[in-house]
Order: sequence, then C-alpha cells, then structure tokens
Amino acid sequence: MLKNFTNKIPSVAKAIPIPSTAAMDAFNNLVDAWKDCNNTAEIEKTKRENIKSWRDTNIKAIEENSAILKLYLEKSFQERASTIQGTFERLDQALVEGNSEVVGLMMNSIVAIVKESPLAQARQVIADMNNPNVSTIDI
Repeated sequence: MLKNFTNKIPSVAKAIPIPSTAAMDAFNNLVDAWKDCNNTAEIEKTKRENIKSWRDTNIKAIEENSAILKLYLEKSFQERASTIQGTFERLDQALVEGNSEVVGLMMNSIVAIVKESPLAQARQVIADMNNPNVSTIDI
C-alpha cells in the first residue's frame, strides 16, 4: 500500500500548477531572510561589544575605588593607632604625676576615639565617591 502511495507522489506534484513567479518569490524570501539574519547578527555583535565595554569600564572603576578604600582604611587605622598610643602615653604620664584633670581628659579622649568607627567613616567616603556632586574627598 505504501509503495502505491509513493508512486503517486510525482503524478500529484505534476498536477499542481506552480505560478511562474513562485520561484522568484521563494528566492527573494531567502535573500530577505539572509539579510535579516546578517543584520540581526551585526546588531547582536554590537550589543555584546557594548556590554563588554561597559563591563570593563565598571571593573576598572571598582578596582580603582577598592584601591582608594584600602588606602583610606590603612591610613585611618594607622592614624587611629598612633592617636590611641599617644593618648595612653599621656594618660600614663598623668597617672604617674597624679594629675587627675589630665587623666579625666585622656580617658574622655580614649572613649571618644573608640566611639568613632573607621568603617562608618569609610561608608561616608564610599558614598562621597559615588556622589557625582562631590568634587573632592578629604582623606
């Protein structure tokens, strides 16, 4: 039965009339599809290049901001350590001398220093770095 059906296909195909412009229309459709494919490929390539450029720019900005933040924290902790050490030295000296007024001042200074968080200050530096209205940041 299948053999009889396949034998009839060529005769059925010959019986269907094909307009003379059908071949040209089919070719034009193929050419249009090829052009659309190439245009889409070019557009997508441009998008990928733009994304890569955006990525590279942002990675560089992150690296630069990271370096600034590391330097800020390093200097901030060095300054903090130096200040605390100096304050304790003056406290020790005031204790040896029995100067209760200076002892009170040094204790208040130590408490004030400890209350200040270098990380909170760093948060403000980061906010300033991301704020386009801030032209300079004092470190």
